[in-house]
Amino acid sequence: MSYLFDPSAIFKAISKNRVEMLAGNFTLDLAKYELGNVIWKLNILLKTISAKEANRLMETVKKALELMSILNAKGFEKEILALAMELRISFYDASYVYLAQNKGLALVTEDEALHRKLRDQVEVLKFNGLKA
Repeated sequence: MSYLFDPSAIFKAISKNRVEMLAGNFTLDLAKYELGNVIWKLNILLKTISAKEANRLMETVKKALELMSILNAKGFEKEILALAMELRISFYDASYVYLAQNKGLALVTEDEALHRKLRDQVEVLKFNGLKA
């Protein structure tokens, strides 16, 4: 089984020092921006990491993403919007769900609300539930 990792699961893999779990799996091109925003938030809003740590973390994100196959949802915007409205989830989240469904991938997310909401839509797992 191949997996589609959302940014929350990628960040979990990085924080657990388990980036090897990402190798050969998938994410969306959106992930780098969402992960960059997480790092920005940790530095600017939460002030839990320094600028130097933020830069190191961004480099780790870049290397982690290089291990993965990057998908994009170009051309499927109408379908994704319909799915977002149907499921009442963000367009970002719907992008991951749509591609997981259409590529036959299990979605890996740490988002508890999304996890509960998607159980009937796509196979959805948490990072800790993956087999090494």
